[in-house]
Amino acid sequence: MQIVKHMHVFFAAALSLLLATAQDLLPPASVKPVQQLGQTNQTDLFDLLQLSASGRKLFRHSSKWKLSVLEQELRPLLATLPTSTGGTYGPTAVRYALHKHLLRKHAWLVKGLDPQGQAWNSMLLSEAKLFKDLPEDVRTVVKLHLTGPGFVAKDVALLAWMLKKLVHKEARRQLRKIYRWREVPLNRPANRGKVHMAVALFMSSFIMGSNTSNMTHSELFANFISMDDLFPTWPIVLTSLDLAVKERAPQGRMSFADAVLLASLVTEKLGEWQQPGCVALKKALMKMEDRGSGRVRLAEFYGTSLHDGKWQFSESIDYLRQLGALDESNPNNLRVIIPNYVYGASNCIAPTRYLSVSCLSECEVILSELERSFGKPEVFPTDVVAHIMATPSSTVPANRSLSTIMLHRLNSIAGNHNGRVPLHSRLFAQWMHHAYPRECPYPHVAGKTRPLDLDDWARTGHDVVASTETMAAHAGANASVWKSGHHGWTAKSRPIENAAWSYEEEVFVPADAGTHPAGWMVISALNFAACAIVALSLMLARLAGTARRAARSALHNTAAPREAKLFDV
Repeated sequence: MQIVKHMHVFFAAALSLLLATAQDLLPPASVKPVQQLGQTNQTDLFDLLQLSASGRKLFRHSSKWKLSVLEQELRPLLATLPTSTGGTYGPTAVRYALHKHLLRKHAWLVKGLDPQGQAWNSMLLSEAKLFKDLPEDVRTVVKLHLTGPGFVAKDVALLAWMLKKLVHKEARRQLRKIYRWREVPLNRPANRGKVHMAVALFMSSFIMGSNTSNMTHSELFANFISMDDLFPTWPIVLTSLDLAVKERAPQGRMSFADAVLLASLVTEKLGEWQQPGCVALKKALMKMEDRGSGRVRLAEFYGTSLHDGKWQFSESIDYLRQLGALDESNPNNLRVIIPNYVYGASNCIAPTRYLSVSCLSECEVILSELERSFGKPEVFPTDVVAHIMATPSSTVPANRSLSTIMLHRLNSIAGNHNGRVPLHSRLFAQWMHHAYPRECPYPHVAGKTRPLDLDDWARTGHDVVASTETMAAHAGANASVWKSGHHGWTAKSRPIENAAWSYEEEVFVPADAGTHPAGWMVISALNFAACAIVALSLMLARLAGTARRAARSALHNTAAPREAKLFDV
Protein backbone atom coordinates (compact mmCIF):
# COMPACT_ATOMS: atom_id res chain seq x y z
CA MET A 1 0.00 0.00 0.00
CA GLN A 2 2.97 2.32 0.52
CA ILE A 3 3.67 2.11 -3.23
CA VAL A 4 0.14 3.31 -4.01
CA LYS A 5 0.39 6.05 -1.39
CA HIS A 6 3.60 7.49 -2.83
CA MET A 7 2.90 6.91 -6.51
CA HIS A 8 1.85 10.52 -7.16
CA VAL A 9 4.96 11.73 -5.38
CA PHE A 10 7.16 9.74 -7.75
CA PHE A 11 5.21 10.95 -10.76
CA ALA A 12 5.47 14.58 -9.60
CA ALA A 13 9.19 14.14 -9.12
CA ALA A 14 9.49 12.81 -12.66
CA LEU A 15 7.60 15.84 -13.98
CA SER A 16 9.90 18.12 -12.00
CA LEU A 17 12.84 16.31 -13.49
CA LEU A 18 11.42 16.88 -16.97
CA LEU A 19 11.02 20.63 -16.36
CA ALA A 20 14.43 20.92 -14.76
CA THR A 21 15.97 19.03 -17.66
CA ALA A 22 14.35 21.42 -20.12
CA GLN A 23 15.75 24.43 -18.25
CA ASP A 24 19.19 22.97 -17.73
CA LEU A 25 19.54 21.91 -21.34
CA LEU A 26 18.77 25.31 -22.86
CA PRO A 27 22.28 26.28 -23.99
CA PRO A 28 23.56 29.85 -23.76
CA ALA A 29 23.96 31.58 -27.12
CA SER A 30 27.74 31.29 -26.87
CA VAL A 31 27.79 27.62 -25.92
CA LYS A 32 27.33 24.82 -28.44
CA PRO A 33 25.87 21.52 -27.22
CA VAL A 34 28.42 18.74 -27.23
CA GLN A 35 26.21 15.70 -26.88
CA GLN A 36 23.06 14.50 -28.57
CA LEU A 37 20.61 11.97 -27.37
CA GLY A 38 21.79 9.37 -29.85
CA GLN A 39 24.95 9.13 -27.79
CA THR A 40 23.12 8.19 -24.59
CA ASN A 41 22.54 4.62 -23.51
CA GLN A 42 19.94 2.90 -25.70
CA THR A 43 16.90 1.68 -23.76
CA ASP A 44 15.40 -1.55 -25.07
CA LEU A 45 12.02 -0.89 -26.74
CA PHE A 46 10.82 -4.40 -25.93
CA ASP A 47 11.47 -3.89 -22.20
CA LEU A 48 9.67 -0.54 -22.24
CA LEU A 49 6.63 -2.09 -23.90
CA GLN A 50 6.60 -4.93 -21.37
CA LEU A 51 5.79 -2.37 -18.66
CA SER A 52 2.31 -1.77 -20.11
CA ALA A 53 -0.59 -4.21 -19.93
CA SER A 54 -1.22 -3.80 -23.68
CA GLY A 55 2.43 -4.46 -24.43
CA ARG A 56 2.52 -7.63 -22.33
CA LYS A 57 -0.69 -8.85 -23.98
CA LEU A 58 0.66 -8.06 -27.44
CA PHE A 59 3.84 -10.06 -26.87
CA ARG A 60 2.26 -12.89 -24.88
CA HIS A 61 2.62 -15.33 -27.77
CA SER A 62 5.62 -13.73 -29.42
CA SER A 63 8.64 -15.82 -30.26
CA LYS A 64 12.13 -14.47 -29.68
CA TRP A 65 13.23 -16.77 -32.49
CA LYS A 66 10.79 -15.11 -34.92
CA LEU A 67 11.94 -11.66 -33.84
CA SER A 68 15.55 -12.75 -34.31
CA VAL A 69 14.77 -14.01 -37.83
CA LEU A 70 13.07 -10.70 -38.66
CA GLU A 71 16.06 -8.78 -37.39
CA GLN A 72 18.43 -10.86 -39.54
CA GLU A 73 16.24 -10.26 -42.59
CA LEU A 74 16.30 -6.50 -41.98
CA ARG A 75 20.00 -6.11 -41.20
CA PRO A 76 21.36 -6.01 -44.80
CA LEU A 77 18.89 -3.23 -45.69
CA LEU A 78 19.48 -1.31 -42.46
CA ALA A 79 23.25 -1.49 -42.99
CA THR A 80 22.81 0.63 -46.13
CA LEU A 81 20.79 3.35 -44.37
CA PRO A 82 22.44 6.24 -42.51
CA THR A 83 22.29 6.34 -38.73
CA SER A 84 22.71 8.98 -36.06
CA THR A 85 26.03 9.47 -34.26
CA GLY A 86 24.71 6.99 -31.68
CA GLY A 87 24.06 4.34 -34.33
CA THR A 88 20.24 4.60 -34.27
CA TYR A 89 17.68 5.10 -37.02
CA GLY A 90 15.28 8.03 -37.16
CA PRO A 91 11.63 8.16 -38.33
CA THR A 92 12.36 8.45 -42.08
CA ALA A 93 14.83 5.55 -42.06
CA VAL A 94 12.46 3.33 -40.06
CA ARG A 95 9.52 4.12 -42.34
CA TYR A 96 11.65 3.41 -45.43
CA ALA A 97 13.00 0.14 -43.99
CA LEU A 98 9.56 -1.13 -42.96
CA HIS A 99 8.12 -0.30 -46.40
CA LYS A 100 10.96 -2.06 -48.22
CA HIS A 101 10.86 -5.13 -45.98
CA LEU A 102 7.09 -5.67 -46.22
CA LEU A 103 7.14 -5.05 -49.98
CA ARG A 104 9.97 -7.51 -50.57
CA LYS A 105 8.75 -10.17 -48.17
CA HIS A 106 4.98 -10.11 -48.76
CA ALA A 107 4.39 -7.68 -51.68
CA TRP A 108 2.51 -5.46 -49.19
CA LEU A 109 2.03 -1.76 -49.86
CA VAL A 110 1.07 -0.52 -46.41
CA LYS A 111 -0.87 2.73 -46.37
CA GLY A 112 1.22 5.34 -44.58
CA LEU A 113 4.48 3.48 -45.22
CA ASP A 114 4.21 3.56 -49.01
CA PRO A 115 5.00 7.18 -50.03
CA GLN A 116 2.45 7.11 -52.91
CA GLY A 117 4.56 9.40 -55.06
CA GLN A 118 5.45 11.84 -52.27
CA ALA A 119 8.74 12.43 -50.45
CA TRP A 120 9.76 9.89 -47.84
CA ASN A 121 9.72 12.48 -45.05
CA SER A 122 6.31 13.82 -46.08
CA MET A 123 4.42 11.70 -43.54
CA LEU A 124 5.12 10.50 -40.03
CA LEU A 125 5.17 6.76 -39.39
CA SER A 126 2.54 7.30 -36.71
CA GLU A 127 0.06 8.44 -39.37
CA ALA A 128 -0.08 4.99 -40.99
CA LYS A 129 -3.51 3.39 -40.55
CA LEU A 130 -1.96 0.15 -39.38
CA PHE A 131 0.09 1.96 -36.72
CA LYS A 132 -3.03 3.75 -35.43
CA ASP A 133 -4.63 0.41 -34.54
CA LEU A 134 -1.92 -0.42 -32.03
CA PRO A 135 -3.00 0.08 -28.39
CA GLU A 136 -2.65 3.71 -27.31
CA ASP A 137 -0.03 3.11 -24.64
CA VAL A 138 2.04 1.04 -27.09
CA ARG A 139 1.80 3.80 -29.72
CA THR A 140 2.93 6.39 -27.17
CA VAL A 141 6.04 4.46 -26.17
CA VAL A 142 6.93 3.67 -29.81
CA LYS A 143 6.52 7.30 -30.93
CA LEU A 144 8.58 8.72 -28.07
CA HIS A 145 11.29 6.11 -28.51
CA LEU A 146 11.47 6.72 -32.28
CA THR A 147 11.58 10.52 -32.10
CA GLY A 148 13.86 10.47 -29.06
CA PRO A 149 16.76 8.02 -28.86
CA GLY A 150 15.81 6.36 -32.16
CA PHE A 151 15.57 2.68 -33.13
CA VAL A 152 18.22 0.01 -33.35
CA ALA A 153 17.81 -3.01 -35.66
CA LYS A 154 15.89 -5.14 -33.13
CA ASP A 155 13.46 -2.25 -32.52
CA VAL A 156 12.70 -2.05 -36.26
CA ALA A 157 12.17 -5.83 -36.30
CA LEU A 158 9.86 -5.53 -33.28
CA LEU A 159 7.72 -2.87 -34.99
CA ALA A 160 7.57 -4.96 -38.20
CA TRP A 161 6.35 -7.90 -36.12
CA MET A 162 3.68 -5.75 -34.44
CA LEU A 163 2.36 -4.51 -37.79
CA LYS A 164 2.20 -8.05 -39.17
CA LYS A 165 0.39 -9.19 -36.03
CA LEU A 166 -2.35 -6.60 -36.61
CA VAL A 167 -2.94 -7.98 -40.11
CA HIS A 168 -3.09 -11.51 -38.68
CA LYS A 169 -5.47 -10.37 -35.94
CA GLU A 170 -7.89 -9.03 -38.55
CA ALA A 171 -7.62 -12.32 -40.47
CA ARG A 172 -8.46 -14.25 -37.29
CA ARG A 173 -11.52 -12.07 -36.64
CA GLN A 174 -12.89 -12.58 -40.14
CA LEU A 175 -12.17 -16.32 -40.17
CA ARG A 176 -13.97 -16.75 -36.83
CA LYS A 177 -17.09 -15.20 -38.34
CA ILE A 178 -16.91 -17.51 -41.36
CA TYR A 179 -16.54 -20.49 -39.02
CA ARG A 180 -19.77 -19.50 -37.28
CA TRP A 181 -21.58 -19.02 -40.57
CA ARG A 182 -20.43 -22.44 -41.79
CA GLU A 183 -21.09 -24.06 -38.38
CA VAL A 184 -17.51 -25.29 -38.12
CA PRO A 185 -16.55 -26.01 -34.49
CA LEU A 186 -14.12 -23.55 -32.91
CA ASN A 187 -13.22 -25.57 -29.81
CA ARG A 188 -12.13 -28.83 -31.39
CA PRO A 189 -10.41 -30.02 -34.60
CA ALA A 190 -12.69 -30.03 -37.62
CA ASN A 191 -12.81 -31.96 -40.87
CA ARG A 192 -10.14 -30.79 -43.29
CA GLY A 193 -12.67 -30.23 -46.07
CA LYS A 194 -14.74 -27.86 -43.91
CA VAL A 195 -11.66 -25.96 -42.79
CA HIS A 196 -10.44 -25.74 -46.38
CA MET A 197 -13.76 -24.26 -47.49
CA ALA A 198 -13.78 -21.73 -44.63
CA VAL A 199 -10.23 -20.57 -45.42
CA ALA A 200 -11.02 -20.45 -49.16
CA LEU A 201 -14.02 -18.21 -48.40
CA PHE A 202 -11.75 -16.02 -46.29
CA MET A 203 -9.20 -15.87 -49.13
CA SER A 204 -11.82 -14.84 -51.69
CA SER A 205 -13.09 -12.06 -49.39
CA PHE A 206 -9.49 -10.99 -48.67
CA ILE A 207 -8.67 -10.74 -52.38
CA MET A 208 -11.85 -8.81 -53.16
CA GLY A 209 -11.33 -6.46 -50.24
CA SER A 210 -14.63 -7.51 -48.69
CA ASN A 211 -15.12 -7.06 -44.96
CA THR A 212 -17.14 -9.98 -43.62
CA SER A 213 -18.57 -7.68 -40.95
CA ASN A 214 -20.58 -5.94 -43.66
CA MET A 215 -21.62 -9.08 -45.56
CA THR A 216 -24.12 -11.90 -45.28
CA HIS A 217 -23.15 -15.52 -45.74
CA SER A 218 -24.90 -15.64 -49.12
CA GLU A 219 -23.00 -12.54 -50.32
CA LEU A 220 -19.72 -14.07 -49.23
CA PHE A 221 -20.51 -17.32 -51.03
CA ALA A 222 -21.58 -15.43 -54.19
CA ASN A 223 -18.18 -13.70 -54.11
CA PHE A 224 -16.48 -17.08 -53.92
CA ILE A 225 -18.47 -18.53 -56.82
CA SER A 226 -17.60 -15.59 -59.10
CA MET A 227 -13.84 -15.58 -58.36
CA ASP A 228 -12.95 -17.32 -61.65
CA ASP A 229 -14.42 -14.39 -63.56
CA LEU A 230 -13.28 -11.61 -61.21
CA PHE A 231 -9.73 -12.75 -60.49
CA PRO A 232 -7.87 -14.35 -63.43
CA THR A 233 -5.22 -16.10 -61.30
CA TRP A 234 -7.78 -17.57 -58.89
CA PRO A 235 -7.19 -21.23 -59.97
CA ILE A 236 -3.43 -20.80 -59.36
CA VAL A 237 -3.96 -19.20 -55.95
CA LEU A 238 -6.52 -21.87 -54.98
CA THR A 239 -4.06 -24.62 -55.90
CA SER A 240 -1.46 -23.03 -53.61
CA LEU A 241 -4.02 -23.03 -50.79
CA ASP A 242 -4.86 -26.70 -51.44
CA LEU A 243 -1.21 -27.66 -51.04
CA ALA A 244 -0.89 -25.61 -47.83
CA VAL A 245 -3.99 -27.27 -46.31
CA LYS A 246 -2.78 -30.79 -47.11
CA GLU A 247 0.65 -30.00 -45.68
CA ARG A 248 -0.81 -28.76 -42.39
CA ALA A 249 -3.54 -31.37 -41.95
CA PRO A 250 -2.05 -34.74 -43.01
CA GLN A 251 -4.43 -36.59 -40.65
CA GLY A 252 -7.49 -34.99 -42.20
CA ARG A 253 -8.43 -32.68 -39.29
CA MET A 254 -7.40 -29.17 -38.28
CA SER A 255 -7.93 -26.98 -35.21
CA PHE A 256 -9.12 -23.39 -35.39
CA ALA A 257 -5.68 -22.23 -34.25
CA ASP A 258 -4.11 -24.05 -37.22
CA ALA A 259 -6.74 -22.56 -39.53
CA VAL A 260 -5.83 -19.08 -38.25
CA LEU A 261 -2.18 -19.79 -39.09
CA LEU A 262 -3.34 -20.78 -42.56
CA ALA A 263 -5.38 -17.59 -42.97
CA SER A 264 -2.33 -15.59 -41.83
CA LEU A 265 -0.29 -17.47 -44.41
CA VAL A 266 -2.78 -16.36 -47.07
CA THR A 267 -2.20 -12.71 -46.13
CA GLU A 268 1.58 -13.19 -46.31
CA LYS A 269 1.81 -15.44 -49.39
CA LEU A 270 -0.85 -13.96 -51.67
CA GLY A 271 1.72 -11.85 -53.52
CA GLU A 272 3.83 -14.94 -54.17
CA TRP A 273 0.84 -17.09 -55.12
CA GLN A 274 -0.44 -14.59 -57.69
CA GLN A 275 3.03 -14.12 -59.24
CA PRO A 276 2.32 -16.35 -62.29
CA GLY A 277 -0.36 -13.84 -63.29
CA CYS A 278 2.12 -10.98 -62.87
CA VAL A 279 4.66 -12.77 -65.06
CA ALA A 280 2.01 -13.33 -67.74
CA LEU A 281 1.07 -9.63 -67.65
CA LYS A 282 4.70 -8.60 -68.05
CA LYS A 283 5.18 -11.00 -70.99
CA ALA A 284 2.06 -9.66 -72.72
CA LEU A 285 3.46 -6.12 -72.48
CA MET A 286 6.90 -7.20 -73.64
CA LYS A 287 5.39 -8.56 -76.86
CA MET A 288 4.50 -4.93 -77.65
CA GLU A 289 7.72 -3.41 -76.27
CA ASP A 290 9.21 -0.42 -78.06
CA ARG A 291 12.78 -1.46 -78.95
CA GLY A 292 13.94 -2.79 -75.59
CA SER A 293 13.07 0.45 -73.81
CA GLY A 294 10.81 -1.15 -71.20
CA ARG A 295 7.95 0.85 -72.73
CA VAL A 296 4.90 0.18 -74.86
CA ARG A 297 3.57 2.79 -77.25
CA LEU A 298 0.12 3.93 -76.14
CA ALA A 299 -1.15 3.12 -79.65
CA GLU A 300 -0.14 -0.53 -79.13
CA PHE A 301 -1.46 -0.58 -75.57
CA TYR A 302 -4.91 0.68 -76.54
CA GLY A 303 -4.99 -1.26 -79.80
CA THR A 304 -4.55 -4.54 -77.95
CA SER A 305 -7.49 -3.67 -75.71
CA LEU A 306 -9.71 -2.27 -78.47
CA HIS A 307 -9.08 -4.85 -81.16
CA ASP A 308 -7.64 -7.94 -79.42
CA GLY A 309 -9.90 -7.97 -76.35
CA LYS A 310 -7.11 -7.58 -73.77
CA TRP A 311 -9.35 -5.79 -71.28
CA GLN A 312 -6.49 -5.16 -68.83
CA PHE A 313 -4.89 -2.56 -71.10
CA SER A 314 -7.62 0.05 -70.96
CA GLU A 315 -6.73 2.58 -68.25
CA SER A 316 -7.38 6.22 -69.12
CA ILE A 317 -4.49 8.56 -69.90
CA ASP A 318 -5.17 10.59 -66.75
CA TYR A 319 -5.11 7.45 -64.61
CA LEU A 320 -1.91 6.13 -66.24
CA ARG A 321 -0.30 9.52 -65.59
CA GLN A 322 -1.37 9.48 -61.95
CA LEU A 323 -0.06 5.93 -61.55
CA GLY A 324 3.34 7.07 -62.80
CA ALA A 325 3.06 4.57 -65.66
CA LEU A 326 2.99 7.09 -68.53
CA ASP A 327 6.14 8.33 -70.27
CA GLU A 328 5.36 11.76 -71.75
CA SER A 329 8.92 12.73 -72.63
CA ASN A 330 7.78 12.80 -76.27
CA PRO A 331 4.25 14.28 -76.37
CA ASN A 332 3.80 12.90 -79.90
CA ASN A 333 4.54 9.35 -78.80
CA LEU A 334 3.13 8.57 -75.36
CA ARG A 335 4.30 5.28 -73.93
CA VAL A 336 3.38 3.03 -71.01
CA ILE A 337 6.32 2.13 -68.72
CA ILE A 338 6.22 -1.65 -68.24
CA PRO A 339 7.45 -2.05 -64.61
CA ASN A 340 5.52 1.01 -63.40
CA TYR A 341 2.36 -0.48 -64.90
CA VAL A 342 2.92 -4.06 -63.68
CA TYR A 343 3.68 -2.93 -60.10
CA GLY A 344 1.17 -0.07 -60.26
CA ALA A 345 -1.89 0.39 -58.08
CA SER A 346 -4.27 -0.62 -60.89
CA ASN A 347 -2.86 -4.16 -60.75
CA CYS A 348 -2.78 -4.40 -56.95
CA ILE A 349 -5.24 -6.29 -54.81
CA ALA A 350 -6.59 -3.99 -52.10
CA PRO A 351 -7.82 -6.48 -49.49
CA THR A 352 -7.90 -4.33 -46.34
CA ARG A 353 -8.00 -0.74 -45.19
CA TYR A 354 -4.39 -1.25 -44.10
CA LEU A 355 -2.70 -2.43 -47.25
CA SER A 356 -2.78 -3.58 -50.85
CA VAL A 357 -0.90 -6.54 -52.38
CA SER A 358 1.20 -5.90 -55.46
CA CYS A 359 3.25 -8.13 -57.73
CA LEU A 360 6.57 -9.24 -56.25
CA SER A 361 9.26 -6.91 -57.57
CA GLU A 362 12.25 -8.51 -59.30
CA CYS A 363 14.02 -5.17 -58.98
CA GLU A 364 13.84 -5.37 -55.19
CA VAL A 365 15.56 -8.76 -55.36
CA ILE A 366 18.43 -7.18 -57.31
CA LEU A 367 18.64 -4.27 -54.85
CA SER A 368 18.68 -6.72 -51.93
CA GLU A 369 21.70 -8.44 -53.48
CA LEU A 370 23.43 -5.06 -53.78
CA GLU A 371 22.77 -4.35 -50.09
CA ARG A 372 24.11 -7.72 -48.98
CA SER A 373 27.21 -7.29 -51.11
CA PHE A 374 28.17 -3.79 -49.95
CA GLY A 375 26.57 -3.21 -46.54
CA LYS A 376 26.94 0.58 -46.59
CA PRO A 377 24.85 3.55 -47.77
CA GLU A 378 27.25 4.77 -50.47
CA VAL A 379 29.38 2.75 -52.90
CA PHE A 380 32.13 3.55 -55.41
CA PRO A 381 30.76 3.55 -58.99
CA THR A 382 33.33 0.98 -60.15
CA ASP A 383 32.00 -1.48 -57.56
CA VAL A 384 28.41 -0.86 -58.63
CA VAL A 385 29.31 -1.42 -62.29
CA ALA A 386 31.10 -4.71 -61.58
CA HIS A 387 28.14 -6.00 -59.57
CA ILE A 388 25.44 -4.94 -62.06
CA MET A 389 27.34 -6.30 -65.06
CA ALA A 390 27.45 -9.69 -63.35
CA THR A 391 23.84 -9.70 -62.11
CA PRO A 392 21.16 -11.03 -64.46
CA SER A 393 17.39 -10.59 -64.40
CA SER A 394 14.66 -12.57 -66.16
CA THR A 395 15.22 -10.44 -69.28
CA VAL A 396 18.82 -9.20 -68.91
CA PRO A 397 21.80 -11.62 -69.21
CA ALA A 398 24.67 -11.86 -66.77
CA ASN A 399 28.20 -10.75 -67.62
CA ARG A 400 27.05 -8.05 -70.03
CA SER A 401 28.64 -4.74 -70.95
CA LEU A 402 27.23 -1.35 -70.02
CA SER A 403 27.10 1.50 -72.52
CA THR A 404 29.33 4.56 -72.30
CA ILE A 405 26.31 6.74 -71.49
CA MET A 406 25.40 4.43 -68.59
CA LEU A 407 28.92 4.67 -67.17
CA HIS A 408 28.94 8.43 -67.62
CA ARG A 409 25.61 8.80 -65.82
CA LEU A 410 26.76 6.69 -62.86
CA ASN A 411 29.96 8.73 -62.57
CA SER A 412 27.84 11.87 -62.69
CA ILE A 413 25.71 10.61 -59.79
CA ALA A 414 28.86 9.84 -57.78
CA GLY A 415 30.28 13.27 -58.64
CA ASN A 416 27.35 14.88 -56.86
CA HIS A 417 27.93 12.76 -53.74
CA ASN A 418 31.67 13.04 -53.01
CA GLY A 419 32.64 10.24 -55.39
CA ARG A 420 30.19 7.62 -54.15
CA VAL A 421 26.76 6.44 -55.32
CA PRO A 422 23.98 6.54 -52.67
CA LEU A 423 22.13 3.25 -53.05
CA HIS A 424 18.82 4.70 -51.86
CA SER A 425 18.41 7.75 -54.06
CA ARG A 426 16.26 8.83 -56.96
CA LEU A 427 19.08 9.16 -59.52
CA PHE A 428 20.45 5.70 -58.71
CA ALA A 429 16.91 4.26 -58.93
CA GLN A 430 16.64 5.93 -62.35
CA TRP A 431 19.99 4.43 -63.36
CA MET A 432 18.74 1.00 -62.26
CA HIS A 433 15.63 1.51 -64.41
CA HIS A 434 17.89 2.03 -67.43
CA ALA A 435 19.99 -1.01 -66.44
CA TYR A 436 16.87 -3.19 -65.99
CA PRO A 437 14.12 -1.37 -67.96
CA ARG A 438 11.54 -4.15 -67.62
CA GLU A 439 12.17 -4.91 -63.93
CA CYS A 440 12.96 -1.60 -62.18
CA PRO A 441 10.30 1.16 -62.14
CA TYR A 442 11.09 4.65 -63.36
CA PRO A 443 11.28 6.90 -60.25
CA HIS A 444 9.32 10.09 -60.81
CA VAL A 445 10.29 13.23 -58.92
CA ALA A 446 8.46 13.36 -55.57
CA GLY A 447 5.09 15.08 -55.85
CA LYS A 448 4.66 14.49 -59.59
CA THR A 449 2.41 11.44 -59.18
CA ARG A 450 -0.17 10.24 -56.68
CA PRO A 451 -0.90 6.55 -57.35
CA LEU A 452 -4.40 5.49 -56.32
CA ASP A 453 -6.07 2.10 -56.68
CA LEU A 454 -9.06 1.72 -59.00
CA ASP A 455 -11.70 2.39 -56.35
CA ASP A 456 -9.96 5.46 -54.92
CA TRP A 457 -9.41 6.92 -58.39
CA ALA A 458 -13.07 6.35 -59.29
CA ARG A 459 -14.10 8.26 -56.15
CA THR A 460 -12.33 11.35 -57.50
CA GLY A 461 -14.90 11.46 -60.30
CA HIS A 462 -12.37 10.79 -63.05
CA ASP A 463 -12.59 7.94 -65.55
CA VAL A 464 -10.64 4.79 -64.78
CA VAL A 465 -11.10 3.33 -68.27
CA ALA A 466 -10.40 5.19 -71.51
CA SER A 467 -13.34 5.72 -73.83
CA THR A 468 -13.58 3.83 -77.12
CA GLU A 469 -13.09 7.13 -78.94
CA THR A 470 -9.85 7.85 -77.07
CA MET A 471 -8.48 4.38 -77.76
CA ALA A 472 -9.39 4.66 -81.45
CA ALA A 473 -7.74 8.08 -81.68
CA HIS A 474 -4.42 6.48 -80.69
CA ALA A 475 -4.73 2.98 -82.13
CA GLY A 476 -7.00 3.52 -85.12
CA ALA A 477 -10.61 2.45 -85.45
CA ASN A 478 -10.18 -0.26 -88.09
CA ALA A 479 -9.83 -3.66 -86.40
CA SER A 480 -9.00 -5.43 -89.68
CA VAL A 481 -6.10 -3.11 -90.36
CA TRP A 482 -4.91 -3.57 -86.79
CA LYS A 483 -5.03 -7.36 -86.92
CA SER A 484 -3.23 -7.41 -90.27
CA GLY A 485 -0.23 -5.87 -88.50
CA HIS A 486 -0.29 -2.55 -90.37
CA HIS A 487 -0.65 -0.06 -87.54
CA GLY A 488 0.37 3.06 -89.41
CA TRP A 489 4.10 2.75 -88.68
CA THR A 490 6.90 0.22 -89.13
CA ALA A 491 9.73 -0.70 -86.79
CA LYS A 492 12.29 0.31 -89.41
CA SER A 493 10.85 3.76 -89.98
CA ARG A 494 10.18 4.54 -86.34
CA PRO A 495 12.92 6.70 -84.79
CA ILE A 496 14.98 5.23 -81.97
CA GLU A 497 14.05 6.88 -78.66
CA ASN A 498 15.90 6.66 -75.40
CA ALA A 499 14.02 6.31 -72.13
CA ALA A 500 13.61 9.60 -70.30
CA TRP A 501 16.39 10.82 -68.01
CA SER A 502 15.98 13.70 -65.59
CA TYR A 503 18.58 15.21 -63.29
CA GLU A 504 16.51 15.94 -60.17
CA GLU A 505 18.03 14.17 -57.18
CA GLU A 506 16.36 12.99 -53.98
CA VAL A 507 18.20 10.97 -51.35
CA PHE A 508 15.39 8.98 -49.77
CA VAL A 509 17.02 8.81 -46.33
CA PRO A 510 19.56 11.68 -46.18
CA ALA A 511 22.82 11.17 -44.31
CA ASP A 512 21.83 13.90 -41.85
CA ALA A 513 18.49 12.22 -41.09
CA GLY A 514 20.05 10.72 -37.97
CA THR A 515 21.77 13.92 -36.86
CA HIS A 516 20.10 17.15 -35.87
CA PRO A 517 20.82 20.85 -35.37
CA ALA A 518 21.78 22.16 -31.94
CA GLY A 519 18.22 22.81 -30.86
CA TRP A 520 17.42 19.12 -31.38
CA MET A 521 19.28 18.29 -28.18
CA VAL A 522 16.60 20.06 -26.18
CA ILE A 523 13.76 18.39 -28.08
CA SER A 524 15.39 14.98 -27.83
CA ALA A 525 15.99 15.39 -24.12
CA LEU A 526 12.35 16.36 -23.63
CA ASN A 527 11.27 13.29 -25.60
CA PHE A 528 13.60 11.10 -23.58
CA ALA A 529 12.34 12.50 -20.29
CA ALA A 530 8.73 12.11 -21.47
CA CYS A 531 9.49 8.52 -22.45
CA ALA A 532 11.00 7.97 -19.02
CA ILE A 533 7.84 9.34 -17.40
CA VAL A 534 5.67 7.02 -19.49
CA ALA A 535 7.88 4.07 -18.53
CA LEU A 536 7.89 5.12 -14.86
CA SER A 537 4.12 5.56 -14.73
CA LEU A 538 3.55 2.21 -16.43
CA MET A 539 5.92 0.50 -14.01
CA LEU A 540 4.34 2.15 -10.98
CA ALA A 541 0.86 1.33 -12.23
CA ARG A 542 1.92 -2.28 -12.61
CA LEU A 543 3.41 -2.35 -9.09
CA ALA A 544 0.36 -0.60 -7.70
CA GLY A 545 -1.92 -3.22 -9.22
CA THR A 546 0.18 -5.96 -7.67
CA ALA A 547 0.06 -4.20 -4.28
CA ARG A 548 -3.72 -3.84 -4.42
CA ARG A 549 -4.19 -7.51 -5.27
CA ALA A 550 -1.86 -8.51 -2.43
CA ALA A 551 -3.72 -6.26 0.02
CA ARG A 552 -7.13 -7.62 -1.00
CA SER A 553 -5.83 -11.15 -0.67
CA ALA A 554 -4.42 -10.45 2.81
CA LEU A 555 -7.69 -8.89 4.03
CA HIS A 556 -9.70 -11.76 2.61
CA ASN A 557 -7.48 -14.35 4.27
CA THR A 558 -7.77 -12.55 7.59
CA ALA A 559 -11.55 -12.27 7.44
CA ALA A 560 -12.34 -15.85 6.52
CA PRO A 561 -9.72 -18.59 6.79
CA ARG A 562 -10.29 -21.14 4.07
CA GLU A 563 -9.89 -24.89 4.10
CA ALA A 564 -6.73 -26.09 2.42
CA LYS A 565 -7.39 -27.41 -1.06
CA LEU A 566 -5.35 -29.69 -3.26
CA PHE A 567 -4.49 -28.74 -6.84
CA ASP A 568 -7.23 -29.57 -9.34
CA VAL A 569 -6.47 -32.60 -11.47
